Amino acid sequence: MQLRLRITQSIAVIILMTCISSSYAQNQDAAEQVDVAQQTAEYAACIADEACDVATSVSEDEMYGGIQQEYTVKGCKVTVYNDGPVKMVDEKTDEPCNAPLPKDHQFSKSKEVHTYQENDCIVTEQISMDGAADATMDCSKRGR
Repeated sequence: MQLRLRITQSIAVIILMTCISSSYAQNQDAAEQVDVAQQTAEYAACIADEACDVATSVSEDEMYGGIQQEYTVKGCKVTVYNDGPVKMVDEKTDEPCNAPLPKDHQFSKSKEVHTYQENDCIVTEQISMDGAADATMDCSKRGR
């Protein structure tokens, strides 16, 4: 009789522990679902406004091919990146500022350059890394 009572108690304890564990897991799942729903709602609101900053795990250095040059002019810190972009911020306030750039700076590195002559002019076509196309026409030697 005592053995049967102990077995029944053990089974009851096991069932109770299983129920508690299952209930805890359901609560955890519900909490995670609420968190995901909040993040999704925030992201949707962000997209709708088109006025949010989305955090990325890629630094500006990596995004723009690394830092080519850094210098400071009258409190304005200038960072020139290898792929062409330039960042200028006040050293103290981190607000945008203006400073001179190196004379030979190119704002985007060209992926492809094609030069040819047309109507006594030299045409240079460039396609930058971001896919933007640009062309210059030099007609300074025309008619000479």
